Amino acid sequence: MTRPSRLRPLALALLLSAAPMAVVAADMPPEAAELMVPLPLSPTGQPVVGFPDGVPASPAASLTFTADELAKLKAGSFTAGIAMQAMDSPWNTLQVEALKKTLDEYGIKVVAVTDAKQAPTAQADQLEGMIAQKVNLIFSVPIDPKGQADAYKRVSESGVKIVFMDNVAYGMAPGKDYVTVVASDNEQNAVFATDEMIKAIGGKGEVGLMTYIQESYYSIAARVAGFEKSVAAHPGVTVAAREKFTQPREAYDKAVAMLTAHPDIKGIFAVWGDPAMQTLAGAESLGRNDLVVTTNDLGPDSALYIARDQIIAIGAQLPYDLGIAEAQAGAAALLGKQVPPYISLPSLRVKKANLLSALKQVTKQDVPEDVVKACAGACY
Repeated sequence: MTRPSRLRPLALALLLSAAPMAVVAADMPPEAAELMVPLPLSPTGQPVVGFPDGVPASPAASLTFTADELAKLKAGSFTAGIAMQAMDSPWNTLQVEALKKTLDEYGIKVVAVTDAKQAPTAQADQLEGMIAQKVNLIFSVPIDPKGQADAYKRVSESGVKIVFMDNVAYGMAPGKDYVTVVASDNEQNAVFATDEMIKAIGGKGEVGLMTYIQESYYSIAARVAGFEKSVAAHPGVTVAAREKFTQPREAYDKAVAMLTAHPDIKGIFAVWGDPAMQTLAGAESLGRNDLVVTTNDLGPDSALYIARDQIIAIGAQLPYDLGIAEAQAGAAALLGKQVPPYISLPSLRVKKANLLSALKQVTKQDVPEDVVKACAGACY
């Protein structure tokens, strides 16, 4: 598989403005081409200090740099740390890859990348370690934004600039306690995926929700809100069960329990790809090969499930592009530039018809041969 070529810093704004749009092949069917058109951004994101109704969304191309500013960044000897909630999915690894490459373009050295394995206490310790390293910037996904508020406030009080990824720790004000939050339009992703699930079950019947136990995790809350919004728009659909997992692997047993207690469930929306695949495995262990499953987030593994008609639709994020936008926001903050309090990237709708184009856009890599083979000529 080919890797993304190194980007010239001056071209980053152009990349960011163009990132949501994919090149559509001339022979792509109209249905597939339409799916590649990004959805409009939801107008607001997470409510935070100063924005009780949610922060207005700004597009990823809202920041640019002059040649002099780029020279100042390279002369600054700045360092950064990346404190991830986990490193177990393409969403995580692609963002880290984009962050490191883009920060390197700016002369900012990444001195630590940590994996908390979804453990808030471990992440708090990792943040303390980065403070001790005297980094200038920290990029981080809070696992429990409510329970970890004090840990992130200590980072801010130490003088380290924070760029949040997906979630903001409770009680923190943008432009004061942190630079910004960069996130996908998670609600729109969930609305699309749930709409497709409901369409596939004929617009009526029982459905289930497989979600994450950390309810203060805003991106997950937004996906749950999108699921509920879609269900509410279809009076013939009822939510028969909701299961919560701490680790994605638990979704297997949760799905078995859900379907055993509610055998009439026709479809399940899972809040990201790994629990969706575990949900499918649990359903198949019961002989439920008819279950309709949709989810959010696309990677080579979940792409195989789309190609094999096991997952019928995914509302996908653009993690590599998120990483570029995060790096850009952090660099702007180091220069003292004003940064929008919420930077959002649009949803990418994925079905079998546009799978190959969508996967290449998400990963910035050639599509793996096993996915191409599984498509059997039905994907573009």
